[in-house]
This record gives sequence, C-alpha cells and structure tokens, in this order.
Amino acid sequence: MLLEQLGLIDPQDGGMTAFGDALSKSPKHLMEPCVVALELMKVGTLSGEPFEPAQPERPFPDQIGYPRQPVATTTKSILLLTRVMSLVPMRLRVDMWNADVNFDLAAFHSMVRILKRSLRHLTEASLASVLLKDMTQVKLLPPGFMCASPTSKDHLQTHALLPTFMLPRACMGIVFDFFLRYEGEPDQFLPALVLRFPCCLHPKQDMQQAIIFWEDVRRCVDEMCTSGLDCTDSVEDMRVAGEMLLAKQKLLGLYPEPDNFRGDESDRVKDAALAAYRACGGA
Repeated sequence: MLLEQLGLIDPQDGGMTAFGDALSKSPKHLMEPCVVALELMKVGTLSGEPFEPAQPERPFPDQIGYPRQPVATTTKSILLLTRVMSLVPMRLRVDMWNADVNFDLAAFHSMVRILKRSLRHLTEASLASVLLKDMTQVKLLPPGFMCASPTSKDHLQTHALLPTFMLPRACMGIVFDFFLRYEGEPDQFLPALVLRFPCCLHPKQDMQQAIIFWEDVRRCVDEMCTSGLDCTDSVEDMRVAGEMLLAKQKLLGLYPEPDNFRGDESDRVKDAALAAYRACGGA
C-alpha cells in the first residue's frame, strides 16, 4: 500500500514503475534516504537552486550572505551536493551538534521534516487500515517493529521492521560544505576536519559512505531519465556537480574504498567510486 501511494509500484498490476525500478537497485542501507531524495525531486525541492523568501517584501537578512538568483555554477553545485549528502546520518560522539548553522540546509531540512512526517503517517495509516480489518494480525508484529534507534553495528540500519522515516540532522551536509569549500593544504584536510567537527565519531568513513549515496542517487536519476521521465535538467545538474565533487576528491584524496561497500551496491555505483579511487593510486 505504501509503495503504491508513493508511485513505486503500479496499483493495477503490481509492476514496478520507473521510480520503483530505479529504487529497487539501491543498497538496502541507503534505500530509505534514497526514497526521500526521489520524493523531494518529484516536488522540485532537491535541486541546486537557492530558496526564495516566503514573502518577497521580507528578503533574507544580508548578514547571512545567502546566494540570490542567478547563482554561479559552483554555488549551484555546492547547494545540490550538500542537500543530497545531508540526507545521510553521521555518527556523533555526543547528542549535541556543535558546528555553525548552515542557513540553506536549515531551510532545506524544514521541508525534509514535513516530507518525512508525511511518509511516516502514510506508513502508519497503511498499517492501521490492514489491522482494522483483522485485529488478530497485531500478534504478528514483533516488539520494536517501528523502533527507529540505529543498531549497534550499523548506524544506517534500525531495529524497525517497517520504514520509520525518522527526522534527520543536516550534519553530513554541513561537513561536506566544509569539504567542498576547503582551500588549505591537502595533507592538512583530515586534521582540519577533526578539529572543526570534534563531535563527529568517524567523519572520514561517514563521508565515504555519503559519496556512495550520491553516486546511487545519480544512478537512479539517470535510469529514470532513460526510462522516459522528464528529468533531463536534474541529470545535467548532477553531472556538473559530480565533476566538481570528483575534482575535490582528487585534490584532497577522499574516495570510497573497497571496505566501504556493503555488498549490495550496484555495479555502476561501485565502478564509478572505485575508478576514482584507483585513479588516485588506490589498490
């Protein structure tokens, strides 16, 4: 029922739609954030365009330095990359995030929160409609079937049986904003990263996983475009942003390594990430 409402399977014959076919190839641990990314694309929110004030007569304060239309290609790519990366959680030493606020990501996540609440309500409503027809099926639900706490072995997996769509933090996007704008010595990036974000438990490994997620979202968008959906602009924006990301990866030597893969990523995602890794001299 949930997949039908999201347009991932056809309600008539149960076959996969273009969205569902692309998503079905995503790795299990990244599938939920990928669903969110695709839903944001449907409403035109997941892009590199800066937000406009809700009331034109009340513009954003000049002090925050928020970009205005038209924006440079570099700025547009940074906005797109950081928004996509922010959909993946980071592991933190403590529950308190102690970095500067990113105005664009704060605005973006205000919409992500609305979407995720709606998706969770839709999940709960679908389950309720099944149980109301036969309350004896409640006994089939195990304890913690919608527990959103991450497992002890993998922060990208939860104990839940059903998707939880828990509200995320923008930590990963903020860290990647620092990565994309870093202009210091390449060999000093990792020390600077740890110094800038001391609350991050494993920032490098989490960033490598976010790059894999970016490649998977790109794959989904490319496949949907090939299937005939009107997403040519998104494909081009992601291509330009991907080139910018790869150039920064080459400069700072940050690539997904073989150990970062879980075994169920698509061959295309692995090939794209590992080719960049090997081009930098990786084994």
